Amino acid sequence: MASKFPSVPLALLLALVARVTCLDNGLARTPPMGWVTWCTDNSPIPCDNDYCDENEVRSVVDAMVSNGMRELGYKHVNLDDCWAGARTANGTITADVSRFPSGTLKPLADYVHSKGFLLGLYTDVGTTTCKWGRPGSWGHYQQDALTYAAWGIDFVKMDWCDHPGQYNDTQLYTMMRDALNATGRPMVFSLCQWGLHNVWEWAAPIGNMWRVGPDHLPLWYTPNTTQDPGQGQGTANIIQHMATVAPYAGPGGWNDPDFLLPGYFWMGDIDRQTEFSFWCLFAAPLLVATDVRKLGPREVIMNGEAIAVNQDPLGIAGTIRSNFSDGAQVWSKPLSNDSWALIMYNSNVLEPRIVEVIAKWTPDFFPGWPAASTAAAVRDVWLHKDLGVQQHQFSSGHLVPHQSRMFVVKPA
Repeated sequence: MASKFPSVPLALLLALVARVTCLDNGLARTPPMGWVTWCTDNSPIPCDNDYCDENEVRSVVDAMVSNGMRELGYKHVNLDDCWAGARTANGTITADVSRFPSGTLKPLADYVHSKGFLLGLYTDVGTTTCKWGRPGSWGHYQQDALTYAAWGIDFVKMDWCDHPGQYNDTQLYTMMRDALNATGRPMVFSLCQWGLHNVWEWAAPIGNMWRVGPDHLPLWYTPNTTQDPGQGQGTANIIQHMATVAPYAGPGGWNDPDFLLPGYFWMGDIDRQTEFSFWCLFAAPLLVATDVRKLGPREVIMNGEAIAVNQDPLGIAGTIRSNFSDGAQVWSKPLSNDSWALIMYNSNVLEPRIVEVIAKWTPDFFPGWPAASTAAAVRDVWLHKDLGVQQHQFSSGHLVPHQSRMFVVKPA
């Protein structure tokens, strides 16, 4: 290998391997970015009723134009379990006419497209959906795919509730993949199978993204669930789980830790910044599920330097490189310009321990780092500031629990 590709960095070789295994539909070459209805217009309980209607979605689209989200790359506008109506006598799916007056999503898709966005929707492998028992796609995969194509849909998320017992998950999602591909319309395919059965090991030829665990809740930490893969649903739980699945992501197919949930008052600035930093390092889809019509504390999602890490064309998911006994952690991600993204993180959840994180300029911390280089140019992604050339190693300074600092570093 070395004699055949003498000038190709290790990071690029890893990316080429990932490309070989991912779904070849030409889509999602970088992680999808956008907004989704899930937690926007809700009851007092966060993410409880997943409401949407045509006026709401149009108003969100207008806001994403005016607030600059579109220019940053947030192009997907996705409806979750809130849109489907009854099937007609011949089995054609309709949109809920109390929310989408035409009974279809075609007028909304036309509006979304006219503003430079892409429209997505949710369905289910079974006969009913998870949240509200709306019609699922079982028995209608080809028919639904053709309807979605006729409406101008660009993204399909498929959930796992009420799944037919005679087929396994690989078979069911492959059926829908084939139905979508047969329409001739490009549609990103998102598998929402909750991380069961090591989905990351087999999903890449089937979908463009796959959920690697249960729903993300707007909490920092929860006890582990009994559901395979057995992780909790808080942000801290997801961060640690994502380290185990990083090798399976690449251009065209991404590990999905679930939606970003910025904006709740009990998740402070430190929590919001750490959540967004890690989703960017993971090369995870950046789908925001809270109300972006009023950014406020959601301003964290507008950091163009962090987004550039997420959207880096090399498409390698970052992972943990060092996990110290005091809770200090070093995470890194190779980038396409001979640089690395670096997160230094205090992972303590239950213990109020302040830590200092040290990263050294070696391949142990940064795979592919040139052995002859003992210094690095460091840029702070959140301060938007160059910190100069740092010799041998670099300190985070003191970090309180949940706190992280994110940098881009380059051998100097």
